[in-house]
Amino acid sequence: MRLRKSNKEVHFNASNILDISDGEQSTVAHQSRQSSDDEFVVAAQQQLDDEDEHDVVPNDLSDFETQKGKKSESKRKRNRRSWVPTNAANSLSKVQPYPTDPSQKWTRTYVGPVKRWTRLLYLVDYWFGDMENRREIFNGFMNLWFNFQLIPPKLPLGSRQLELARNGWMPDDFAQDMEDKFRSWYLRYLSMTTTPQVPTVIDKTKAFRWFLPQTKSDMGVLLGHVSNQKEYRIKQGESIPFSDCGIPIEDEGNHKVQSGGWLLDVGGIVLSMGWAPIKGEVDQFLAMAIIPYADQAYYKNLDDIPKGSELKEGNIQIWKFEAEKDHKGVLRPAHSSPKLAHALCFHWGRALRMQWCPVPLSTDDNIALIAALCGDGTLRVIKITLGTENDGDGTFEELQEPMATIKPPKEYTLEINCFTWLNMNRIAVALSDGSVVVWSISPCLPLMRHPVHGSPIMDIVSGYPSSPFIIATMPMGGMFTLTDLNRPTAEKTYHGNPVVSLQPNTLVWNDHLRGFASIWPTSFPGTSTISFVHSRVFPLSRHICTVEGQTMCLAFGTCHPYLLAGSSDGSVWALNVLRKMSSHRDKTHKLKIFQHEYCAPRPLGTETDNDERNSRRGTCRILHGFLPQVNIHPLGVRVAKESRVKRAKKEKAGKGKAKKADDGPVSDDSEREDDDNFTMVPGPITIHEPLTRITALSWNPNAEFSWWAAAAMGSGLVRVTDVGIEDDQEGSHEHRGKSESVDPGDATAGDIDGLDDEDEMGEESDADINMMLYD
Repeated sequence: MRLRKSNKEVHFNASNILDISDGEQSTVAHQSRQSSDDEFVVAAQQQLDDEDEHDVVPNDLSDFETQKGKKSESKRKRNRRSWVPTNAANSLSKVQPYPTDPSQKWTRTYVGPVKRWTRLLYLVDYWFGDMENRREIFNGFMNLWFNFQLIPPKLPLGSRQLELARNGWMPDDFAQDMEDKFRSWYLRYLSMTTTPQVPTVIDKTKAFRWFLPQTKSDMGVLLGHVSNQKEYRIKQGESIPFSDCGIPIEDEGNHKVQSGGWLLDVGGIVLSMGWAPIKGEVDQFLAMAIIPYADQAYYKNLDDIPKGSELKEGNIQIWKFEAEKDHKGVLRPAHSSPKLAHALCFHWGRALRMQWCPVPLSTDDNIALIAALCGDGTLRVIKITLGTENDGDGTFEELQEPMATIKPPKEYTLEINCFTWLNMNRIAVALSDGSVVVWSISPCLPLMRHPVHGSPIMDIVSGYPSSPFIIATMPMGGMFTLTDLNRPTAEKTYHGNPVVSLQPNTLVWNDHLRGFASIWPTSFPGTSTISFVHSRVFPLSRHICTVEGQTMCLAFGTCHPYLLAGSSDGSVWALNVLRKMSSHRDKTHKLKIFQHEYCAPRPLGTETDNDERNSRRGTCRILHGFLPQVNIHPLGVRVAKESRVKRAKKEKAGKGKAKKADDGPVSDDSEREDDDNFTMVPGPITIHEPLTRITALSWNPNAEFSWWAAAAMGSGLVRVTDVGIEDDQEGSHEHRGKSESVDPGDATAGDIDGLDDEDEMGEESDADINMMLYD
């Protein structure tokens, strides 16, 4: 092997060298590991031979010194942005002592092959290295969603894009295989069960009297364009249809105006919500766990607060939303009002959380499983019937015994905090002591229990369907952790940045990106940060977006990579996480879908003559039609602004010295003005009404309706919206052509908003790496 003169004193380790996109060569220890990532391991000799092809031998020593100086300067620039320990050769062969120097902040950061400036070609290999055809599948994702950076596109029935969105990383026969297994498992359950589910049909009056929240008064809602809003009165169970532009439809019989969704009044606070996974072009069902307003009302006397043991009546409402097909073959919301199709009533306490079984079935099977965590600390699996024959007032059932009952271990003060489905017969429950228990539904028994955290677990999410037994857990206080239930004692990792989480429903999974989105620590209480972590590079987090207020709930699309975020200020945001992760230099945007604001009514006895027509439930205002905003990191903006201010101060100081030498002393009014204009705080902190917040979000998991989204507000309103955008609105031919011309190999991924591209990327940023595009 021939070495260059500049490399004669460079010693290479005999181990392999990872081909990293930014030109760095990280040396690993002598290990032999059989994995799918071997294809991007390059031999040291081959890499040196490639470098020799571009080697230029200098004519004399002066040219050599000049060239060597340039290379040293370039190397210093690269080392300025990424630091590699000097003992990298032995970092993986032995455990290094934990540094005690407080200035070494890198102990809580990610040090690995994937960087923020890693090119998309290598990023796809690192993220999806266990899939053989990963580049082909991911290229289809790029062609389908990259140019729709705000909301997902509407896909016509029977199209190739719709099948790609439905299957994702799974084979084409996966859905049918899971459906067949679900049917056979259910038949085996019926033959083995000894305590079947016992429902009792009750009338509507009894259901609303004892179980369902009931409000007698109506609510005032301000809807329409911001410059011409009109007040509408809505009661519990009523709905207001609106067009694609968000304007309420006065005449429901006018089919010339295309319906864009509904605004529904459920008369209570929605704690959890989810669409039923159903196959086929059928009407959609939305299940909601609803509690009365009194459960979260303000009490001056703490003795008047209702005790948890007294709140025994709970319910889960399932609403039916009809759909109709337009001339383009796209399913749209119908003009007819949604109906309460099913109501599950029980005496097990309030329903705190609920989730559908993720395996979809057709309505002909009349089988659907839903798991509900109730106020008594017990998780119950309930079998319901989703038939299309209930066109009246719906079916009201009082349940005495569920299909399966999952109780926490008999230990002192031990409770079930959250749960997640692994498949149709496995559920993982997270306990208040920080442990995770895997349960079997049929037969109903625990299979394993594994300690994960030292504090109560607030959220647990499974990677179904591509990685069903990989779970992420968010503790109340501690490290965000990823555990493989196949080998829980060996396969486990966590992110080194500790978090404090008190809000549920802020951890979600996306199977197309095969990663998790969750809330992240922020230094400013007026904003909340949302980050993305991939399951294969879990310790590395990437900033997604920052919303005003506190993040109350998140929702990731099942058939697309779009995220919904609900905030405490009543706003709902949407963005394309695929574009955010795969685009490094392009500016990404986020869109505020709507803004909800609640005004509480006057206290009883203080009404005036002008307030006689005001509702006792208060008044809401919903604004829509917001312009997209640049999705940037506020920390990067503040750092860039601080740099500009310091640079301006230095320039003024230099001018001031020159002027002082000529004309005398200079006033520092301009410097004070800069100090007044510059602030590290993005803006004032606004405290909103508690019922203004967004309580739950949900994307429709069915591919034919995957652009339908539901958002529940604290005031008791639920907005179901057809968020999708048609191809002709974005220019389908133009955008498809641009999308097919995207070169993912030349793209980069990460988030360095507010930093200089030249400083961050270095000289290696202009290298051309091509990636084959597949039709």
